[in-house]
Amino acid sequence: MAETPKLVSSMGKAELDKIFVRGYDLNEELLGKISFAQMVYLMIAGRMPTAEEGRMIDTMLIVLVDHGMTTGAAAARMTFHSAPEAIQGAVAAAILGAGSVHLGSSEHCAKMLHDALPPDSKETDLDAIAKAAVEKRLANKQVVPGIGHGIHTGGDPRAEKLFQVAHETKVYGRYCELLRKIGKVADQRVGRHLPVNVTGAIAAISMDMGLHWQMSKSFAILGRALGGLAHVGEEIRRPIARGISNLIRDNLQYEPDK
Repeated sequence: MAETPKLVSSMGKAELDKIFVRGYDLNEELLGKISFAQMVYLMIAGRMPTAEEGRMIDTMLIVLVDHGMTTGAAAARMTFHSAPEAIQGAVAAAILGAGSVHLGSSEHCAKMLHDALPPDSKETDLDAIAKAAVEKRLANKQVVPGIGHGIHTGGDPRAEKLFQVAHETKVYGRYCELLRKIGKVADQRVGRHLPVNVTGAIAAISMDMGLHWQMSKSFAILGRALGGLAHVGEEIRRPIARGISNLIRDNLQYEPDK
């Protein structure tokens, strides 16, 4: 008879009168004593952050909450308009589109940084690493994630602020520096300014904080979930989803395939 496989998790455990999360007693050690940013880092990294790390996490959670009437915000409003009894569906709609084109490129950028400079690498020539990373992606006809922006063409002010806080909290490290060098190399190769964008900065900072590259998208998901909730709240007070739907209906030109 085959042995029952041992399943292990360090996330949490609920008992009759106690709840443990990451080794901490939820009621006695966490509630009312730590911030949400600290909780985020505890859950993702498995340890409580320092005060400076907590400030950096807080900054990354805030920076992507809203960016105007994005496709995700519109999706949240339209979903809520169709299913007002399921607010969670509207919030899910706001973040489902976090991918390589909008909002979610931090994951792709972090993977690029990880592959170019593995965490255990002793390489120090960041200029050579940056050049090789850009050349590899251009040779494969791939975009260089984490740089360039459709609106903030002169430079993403959110990215610069993140780097400023990273310096102030002593989180800024070789991945932040590498991404900035990648941006400069790409500028020269492509022939136009491609500044580091906000998701790129998040990717680099996440890597410098020792987080797994796949977890760098966490901040976009968490932040934009709040943004989705806020857009639903405004949709309740000041609905526009029906107007968007009517605008499409009245202006869409029907052309059957030939």
